[in-house]
Amino acid sequence: MRSDPRRRGALLIVLSITTLLAAACGGGTANNAESKVVPASAGIDELVAAAKKEEQLTVYSAQDLTALNNLAKAFEAKYPGIDVKTVRGVDGDLGVKVETEFNTGKGIADMYVSASLSWVKPQAEAKRFLAPTGPELTGKGDYDAKQYVHDGNYFETNSAVLTFGWNTKLHSQGLTDYPDLLDPSLAGGKIGVIEPTAPSIVDFYLWLEETYGADFVKKLAAQKPRIYPSALPMGEAMQSGEIAAGSFVAPITLDPAKKKGAPVDYRMPPNGVWGARYYGMVLSTGPHPNAGQLFANFMVTAEGQKLITPSAGSVLPKVPGTVITNDKVRVQDPAKLTPEAVAAYQKKWKSLFQ
Repeated sequence: MRSDPRRRGALLIVLSITTLLAAACGGGTANNAESKVVPASAGIDELVAAAKKEEQLTVYSAQDLTALNNLAKAFEAKYPGIDVKTVRGVDGDLGVKVETEFNTGKGIADMYVSASLSWVKPQAEAKRFLAPTGPELTGKGDYDAKQYVHDGNYFETNSAVLTFGWNTKLHSQGLTDYPDLLDPSLAGGKIGVIEPTAPSIVDFYLWLEETYGADFVKKLAAQKPRIYPSALPMGEAMQSGEIAAGSFVAPITLDPAKKKGAPVDYRMPPNGVWGARYYGMVLSTGPHPNAGQLFANFMVTAEGQKLITPSAGSVLPKVPGTVITNDKVRVQDPAKLTPEAVAAYQKKWKSLFQ
């Protein structure tokens, strides 16, 4: 398995849903990948044989690199002779790369996984994704294709989730839901909150207000919390005891810390969680369309989900190591996150918290 060294970096989850819109009015032509794909009616054996003839595939993804590489390694073991190259990056950068490949007709990526629904939908409308052909993605397995395969041929693969957490030494009674953060004992700098510097984080606060009441964020501000730029430093502050609880922490970073003995814990809200659903697409310009289809199918199997969704959301129920299913993860609405709406909310937030 080859992994692009330029994309190696720290373990970070991409949660930002960008406002990148399609600039896809231009000129390239597809490489006729659709005509090369084994049809869904042919079955998995024919798809595997066709994929092995292609010998390789390239995956662009905003998912966690360690999990992505573990998935690729397992795929190569299951289907020897097919080499997987993983290219991990943020949605904004990878979306531009994919658009360039679309517009020039010179495809490199065979599959792309993005959390940016505002990018995915316009590309789907432009018919730039191949129809899934693997058995899971066509409703012949455990994956719920009716629920998770969307018009335009993009499909849900998993999700990154954020939740509340606490330091078990400083707040031994724990938390059961977000309203517990309003406990008077947590006032005066004992709670961490995230500054809404991006549209996606504005959406987190909108979700809090929609779920727990229009005045919930105002009440949270009245607790006089500490402000952090992202989930990672907030989680570290919770581990060190700088704060007793955090309102925006990532299970994928807390679980390894817990295993090493850090006094931290977290819980999923009972009525669903805020996060970012990931969407997979087999690209019409991909040079290895059958291998791309096979990898997409593998990603949503029980084996694939166990590898790609540690401490995150899964598209299958009861996957070991996952914390919730995708149907309980917030779907962000780009229409509510226009530049004007985001700026207005940021101004409101600062008036409350700063």
